[in-house]
Amino acid sequence: MVEVPWTEKLEFPQQPIPPYSGNGFWVPVGFPLHCHDCNTTFDVKVEVKKNEALWHVYGDEAGRFIHNKTTMHGVDLNFFCITLVGLHQSRHSRVARSIRKLKKTIAPSLEPNQWQHHFTDIWSAKPYSDKYTLNNKEEKITYGKEFAKIIRKARPELVSFNISGCLKTPDDKKDRKAHIKYLKEEIFSQSILTTLKQMRDYGKNVKWVFDNVKDATDGKRTEGWAEECFLGLQYTRLFTVLSAGAPILKPEFVQPGSHYLLEIADFISYCVAREFEKAVQNSQTELPTSLLGKGFYQATLGSGNVNYKWNTGLPLREYYGV
Repeated sequence: MVEVPWTEKLEFPQQPIPPYSGNGFWVPVGFPLHCHDCNTTFDVKVEVKKNEALWHVYGDEAGRFIHNKTTMHGVDLNFFCITLVGLHQSRHSRVARSIRKLKKTIAPSLEPNQWQHHFTDIWSAKPYSDKYTLNNKEEKITYGKEFAKIIRKARPELVSFNISGCLKTPDDKKDRKAHIKYLKEEIFSQSILTTLKQMRDYGKNVKWVFDNVKDATDGKRTEGWAEECFLGLQYTRLFTVLSAGAPILKPEFVQPGSHYLLEIADFISYCVAREFEKAVQNSQTELPTSLLGKGFYQATLGSGNVNYKWNTGLPLREYYGV
């Protein structure tokens, strides 16, 4: 019996390779393993699962830096989450039409496809700015509930995965930047592995499409760090096992809000981040995640273990104790 070092880096990445001619890919279906007892290296074949269809899942993130003076814990907290959303092709036109119709109610002079729906902007917009026809907080809450209703009614054809984590943030600025960078990279890697496992378990291939995720190291919008994370995963045996014989290609990074499912991912991430922030401040959110219907929620606990489940709303108390 040889223990498998699942996250140990191999010499070369395990990647799908296109042929010189024709379609398709040569796909890794095994990985090398070394037996220290007999000093032999051998190949381990992975289970090849069916590949019925390709699902595009669209991802967006949200984060919160929560100052110690506002929390019950008396420490600075940094929360970060990524939401990925997929939708069966039979519901695309209906959900897209509902989103366009709702957007038109708050920006009637603009074509819905001409502007990007970021709920942070909508929530923070001032009435006198004339950007949206929302005059007060109550109207914004009502609008948010209507958006949540579209998501809830689209299930189960609409599937969402929310992966989150929170770190206590050190006072030193250099250490703080390193902590934030670590958290974002960890949550991004988890979001890839988790959705890959869930989709392949159901015989689906997956292609990730992300809003350009803001790199915390220099403030510029870039996907370079995320591509490095994905490449790092391809060096591991774990990635080969989870891929289960499907050609898994690197994520695509697009202009923020350029697809309506990115707008849905943005809204879910906003609701999750705000619910967490309000909870650690011993308060209640205006738009609870329970309004979104049943989704997949995953969080890294203080012990380093990972909890995940399908649930109607973020299980805050179970995951974070708040």
